[in-house]
Amino acid sequence: MAAPSYTTDLSTFNLAEASGTVEELTGTTVLYNYGGTPVNNDTDDVIQGSYHASATAKQSAGQLASIAFDYGSGVTIPTDGAFFLWHKFDAGGILDTYANGGVRACVGSSVTAFKVWKIAGRDVVPFPYGGWRNYAVNPTLTADYTEGSPSSTLQHVGMAIMMTASGPSKGNAHKLDAVRYGRGEFRVNGGEAANYATFAGMAAKNDANNATDGYNRWGLLQAVAGGYLWKGLMTLGYTSAVDFRDSNTNVFIDDTRKVTVAFNKIEIRQAGSRVDWTGISFICTNPSTTASKGRLEVVDDCDVNIASCTFVDMDTFIFKATSDVLNSIFRRCNTITANDAKFAGTIFDSASVAADTSQLVWDVATNPSIDLTGCSFIKGANAHHAIEFGTNSPTSMTLTNMTFTGFNASNGQNDSVLHFKRTTGTVTVTLSGTNQPSYKSDGATIEFVSSTRTVKVIVLSVGGVVAGANVMLMAAAGGPFPYDATVTITRSGTTATVSHTSHGMANNDQVLISGITDKIEDNGVHTITKINDNSYSYTTTDSGSINYTGTIKSTFVFLKGIADQGTDGNEISMQRPIPSTQPISGWARKSTSAPFYKQGAIGGSVSATADTTFSPVLVADD
Repeated sequence: MAAPSYTTDLSTFNLAEASGTVEELTGTTVLYNYGGTPVNNDTDDVIQGSYHASATAKQSAGQLASIAFDYGSGVTIPTDGAFFLWHKFDAGGILDTYANGGVRACVGSSVTAFKVWKIAGRDVVPFPYGGWRNYAVNPTLTADYTEGSPSSTLQHVGMAIMMTASGPSKGNAHKLDAVRYGRGEFRVNGGEAANYATFAGMAAKNDANNATDGYNRWGLLQAVAGGYLWKGLMTLGYTSAVDFRDSNTNVFIDDTRKVTVAFNKIEIRQAGSRVDWTGISFICTNPSTTASKGRLEVVDDCDVNIASCTFVDMDTFIFKATSDVLNSIFRRCNTITANDAKFAGTIFDSASVAADTSQLVWDVATNPSIDLTGCSFIKGANAHHAIEFGTNSPTSMTLTNMTFTGFNASNGQNDSVLHFKRTTGTVTVTLSGTNQPSYKSDGATIEFVSSTRTVKVIVLSVGGVVAGANVMLMAAAGGPFPYDATVTITRSGTTATVSHTSHGMANNDQVLISGITDKIEDNGVHTITKINDNSYSYTTTDSGSINYTGTIKSTFVFLKGIADQGTDGNEISMQRPIPSTQPISGWARKSTSAPFYKQGAIGGSVSATADTTFSPVLVADD
C-alpha cells in the first residue's frame, strides 16, 4: 500500500481570514445588538489560519451577543452532517448555563430570520474556564429558539452568548474562527509497514495549521490530554484499502448535543483493508447529554483485529465474519450485531438495550460455528437478554466457558439469558464449561447437552507403574454433581427407586449410597437408570417391597473399579459431559495381590473445559 492519506469532506463556509462578511444577528425577541461591530481581522488569539473574528461583549446581563458570517448564498448539509464552528469566550464564568442557552449556535436565511440551538454554557466543558471549542450543529433539528421567519436557505451562520452579568469592559472577549460544513467525514486510505495509518497521524493532519501541512483545524480528531477527541464520521478505507494499526490510547467521543444519532460513527471499508487495535479505549464523554454516542460498523468483510480494547457508553456495533474482537469490554453499549465475528474472552457489561432485546445478536444464514469462548455477560440494571439467536442462526451450537450474571433464572422472561427467534424445529445447544442458562424461545424446541470430557486415573509408584490397583473417585462439595445429598429410597421387587431432587445425573452414572440402616447390603456404589430430573433407580440383590430407613446419602461417583486399562495396565477412565468444574476426593490402593501398596489419596477438581487426569503415587506395603 501507499503512505497513509488523511482527508476530509468539509467545505469552507468562512475561515475568518479577514475576508467575507462578518455580522451580528439581531431581532426583537431573541438577540440584541452588541453596541460594537464584530471584526474579521483579529490576530490576537487564532485557532485556525492567521485571523479570527471577534467582538466586544459589553451588554448587560440577560442580553445576547452574536458573531456570524454571511456566505452570500445558501449551502446544503448532507444527511447526518453539520456546521462546524470554532468558538471562544474569554469570560466563561459569567456565561449562563446550558439550560438557559449560555452558548448558542445560529443558522438562518438573514440577520433577522434564523434558528437558534442551545449548545453549551458555563456548566459544559470547556467553560467556565474558557478555551476554543469546535461545535457541531445540524440545522435540520428542531430549534430551541426562532427569530423571524427563516426560510430553508442556510446562508447566515454564527454563535451567540448569554451572560449572567455585564460583559468585560476591555478587549474583544467574544471570538469566532473557522466555520465549515459537511458530513464531517475523516477519510483515511493507505498505510504501510513502519508507516501505518494511526490516530496520531489523523490528529496531526486534523490539528495542522501551517503552509506545509495545511491550515486545517478541522475539529474532527483533536489531540487532547490523554488521547484524542473525536466527532463526525471516521471512514477507514474511503476509496481504497487502509492498513490502520494503533495501540494503547484513548479516543474520547465528543459531547455533541445538536446532531443526529448517527453523526459520530466509524466505518471500516474495502475488502483489502486491515485494522489492528490493541488496548484502545473508546469513551463517550457525556452519554447522558450527547445526541450521538458513537457507532462502529465493519461495512466490508475485511481483516479487523480488536484486542484488549474497551468501548464505554457507546451506541451500536456491526461486525463481519473476519472480525476478531478478543479479550475486550463493551460497557453500557447498545446492540452488537455479530455476523459470525469472533468474540473470545470478551466481557459484555450492563447493555443499554431495551427490555426483551439483546446485547449481542447472532443471525447469519451460513450456519457457522459460534465463537464466544470465555465470554461473560453481566446484565446490570437494564432488563434484557444476553444473546439473541435469530431465525438464520445455527440449529446446533456450542457455548464454551461462558458465564452469565444477573439475568433471570426462569425461562420465557424478557431478561432470560438467551433468546431464540426460531419459531419451529429444534435447536441443540452443547454446553462446555458453561452452566445451563435460562432462555426464551419464539417456538423452537431448545435442547441443552454438555460436551464429553475424559476423566482418567493413572496409578504410579515411586519406581514406576502400579497395575491392577483399585480406584475410587467421587464428587466433593461445590460442583454440579451431588455430594452427600439426602435422599429417600423405596424398593419394589429388585428395583430400588431413589427420590433425589434435581440430581443432575444421567443413565449409567454411578452413585455411592450410604446411611441405610435396615438393608445395609445396599450401601455402596450403584449404576443408575434415570427416571426423571428428581428420581432414579438401581437394581438390588435382594427383592421385596420396602421403604429403606436411616439418614440416607447419595454422592456421584466418577470412577470405581480396577485400573487395568492402558499399555501398562494401570489406568481407569470414563467419558461424560461435565457441566462445570467439580471438586473430587478419592483413593487408589492395591491390597489383594502382590506386590502390595498402601492406599494413596486423590484430590483436586475435574475440569469442565478439558480432559482431567489424576496420577496418585502409591508406596509399597512391605
